[in-house]
Amino acid sequence: MWKSRAGTVSISLVLLIAPLFAFHSVLIDSARVKMAERQTEIASKAALRSVLSAYDPVLQTYGLYGLGISPEQSSELFAQVLGQNLSPGGGGTFRLVEASPVSETLKPLYTLANSAVFERQVLEEMKYRAPVEFTLNVTDKLLNGSKATSMLSGLSKFTEQAGKIEELIVEREKELDGAWAKAQEIAEKASIYRNYYAVKLGRLDELSRLIGLRQAEEVRGQIQTIRSQAEALNRTITERKASMAELIRAGVQAAEVLAAMSQSISELERSAAQLYAQIDELERILLYIAEYTLLLPATKMEAKRDQAILTEQTQAVFQTLDRAKALDDRIREEMGGLPADSGIAPETLHAATMPDAYYIAYKTSLGGISAMFSGFESALDATTLFAGDTRFDSVRMEILSESNEAYAGKAMQFLNEQRVEEERRTAQTGRIAQLKRQEQERYAQIWDQVRKIWADCGGGTEEAYKALTDDSDSANPSFYRKYMDYNRVSSSETSGVEELGSAEEAKERTKGTIDKLLGGLANAAGQFRDEMYINEYALTKFNYRTYGKETGKDGVLKPDYERSGRASHELPNQEAEYLLYGLNSCLKNQSAAYTEMFTLRLAVRTAEALMSPEAKIVAAGSPLLTILWAIAEGGVMAYNDMTKLVNGEEVPVSDKLPDTVTMNYKDYLRLFLLLHTKREPMTARMQSLIELNTGTDLRETPVYMQARTETKVRLWFMPYSMSLFGYPVEGRQAAITKTAALSY
Repeated sequence: MWKSRAGTVSISLVLLIAPLFAFHSVLIDSARVKMAERQTEIASKAALRSVLSAYDPVLQTYGLYGLGISPEQSSELFAQVLGQNLSPGGGGTFRLVEASPVSETLKPLYTLANSAVFERQVLEEMKYRAPVEFTLNVTDKLLNGSKATSMLSGLSKFTEQAGKIEELIVEREKELDGAWAKAQEIAEKASIYRNYYAVKLGRLDELSRLIGLRQAEEVRGQIQTIRSQAEALNRTITERKASMAELIRAGVQAAEVLAAMSQSISELERSAAQLYAQIDELERILLYIAEYTLLLPATKMEAKRDQAILTEQTQAVFQTLDRAKALDDRIREEMGGLPADSGIAPETLHAATMPDAYYIAYKTSLGGISAMFSGFESALDATTLFAGDTRFDSVRMEILSESNEAYAGKAMQFLNEQRVEEERRTAQTGRIAQLKRQEQERYAQIWDQVRKIWADCGGGTEEAYKALTDDSDSANPSFYRKYMDYNRVSSSETSGVEELGSAEEAKERTKGTIDKLLGGLANAAGQFRDEMYINEYALTKFNYRTYGKETGKDGVLKPDYERSGRASHELPNQEAEYLLYGLNSCLKNQSAAYTEMFTLRLAVRTAEALMSPEAKIVAAGSPLLTILWAIAEGGVMAYNDMTKLVNGEEVPVSDKLPDTVTMNYKDYLRLFLLLHTKREPMTARMQSLIELNTGTDLRETPVYMQARTETKVRLWFMPYSMSLFGYPVEGRQAAITKTAALSY
């Protein structure tokens, strides 16, 4: 029986069909699960699109798309659309796959408060509405085929050189003042020396006359001889007096003899007295000789000392003059180098340099004093006491006196002649200083007029600015701080309005503005495309000072086609200025824009003034005076320009350009936005203004949503086989989880 082959075919078929059946069962359920997974994904994305279709219509007027319904409404709408897409069709038709929703989760990933997302939407809005040509049109007015940049570059260079030249002039004048003070000291000292040595020479002449040709040894010999004679007479007198006394004691009554002896003694005493008188006279002469012998060498030593002092002081003055002349040489070097195409005449940099002849005459005349004193010192040094051709006598006295008077006369001549030059120089310096003060006062008067119209603000914006910028309450930060913190950007303090009340401040600020402008324009052509779009968005969606005042060529007000309702915003006619400067009041923001605009117009008008023929006339020895005059002249024209600009009118870029090359207030704002706006702070300010105007917190306005949907599908054959493919299985159902994300 066991060897029978009956049924082998059936058994073989069973063994073959069973695996095939299992394989096809798994395959069918797997295909159905995959179809359900695909159906779930499609339904999730459809539901997500339905949710995102409920955008905020108010934000859409700003070109922004963000979810305009609450999270609860979003979840409800998502579940509704998801269910409709997963539910079976009507009529009891057979469905191969029927996915049943189990749960759904809706999560916002990004909101409009995110600066990157916000900027992406702005760029999408503006790349069709604000071609880069809008901004490049402004830069082209200043660059291509325009002389404006050449003028401004020339003004910047002129201002820089004028400043350097002025510093050199001030330093030179300081050196010349110091040299003149020292030179006067030398001349005064020469006069003192003249009087001092005149007294010394007079005493030497007096002693010389008293001494004559006698020398000390000779006088001492005479004194010794006369003293010997006097002593001999004294002995004779003593002897005769003794003899006379003997005779008297002896009782000799010879009156005549005694009288003769007494007379003889008297005569001897008179002779002795005369000899002692001669000794006294000779001793006085000996003292004169000693004084004379000491006085002449001492006078020579003093003359050498004074000569060294005069030489040292004269050399010090020469060194000071050399430094002053070197400064003049540097001034001449600085007077060149203006750009050839600037249109500013090189003559306007003319400075009051002192000619070389001034320094030559100065040194020659001053050096003559020292040289003549040196001649006096040499003549005195060659003078001897008693012997030789140069011994001190009346002739030598006359020579020395003439030499002494010569250097004193030269000093007086130097003082009289050089004082005229120094007074002329000082008068020129004083005249220039007075003219500078006049030009500074003239500009200050213009600035006083400027400050009267640098802002045009109504009331009622205090609360709005408080919401935008007031961070005094840490628990309730300002809108700006809120968005900066949300994007984790550190914010720096904004600066106030920079005053231009003095011509010096205007000069420095104008040069800085020109350098910044030229540097920014050089990079504007292709490096800041995104910034240009964002800047144009600021001027398109928000208002500014001349909004509603701008007119076309026909004089009719330009219509506003923007749907953002700029006329009804919380900050009327000041939003763009706030975006640009971020200050906490209308006055500060508008005045900051006005000041910067005035500075640029002042730069152009100052350059034009420097190009005018009058500039050559004003250039009277001080480039700084020239530029102060040009700033005052330019200030008048810039004030007139600003009056037109704030009234919405177009103003020519420069009178040196065609009248068709004009710019208005909005063009200047566009230019300033391009030059120095920081992207992150400006984005936060835009977000702050949008919340202020719409009342919508952009942190709660999703733009990027993620949905997680879980469905189940019933398995027909072998349920747990699907777990081999990673699908969780519960009973006879496989769980499907899909995640979808979508953004505007």
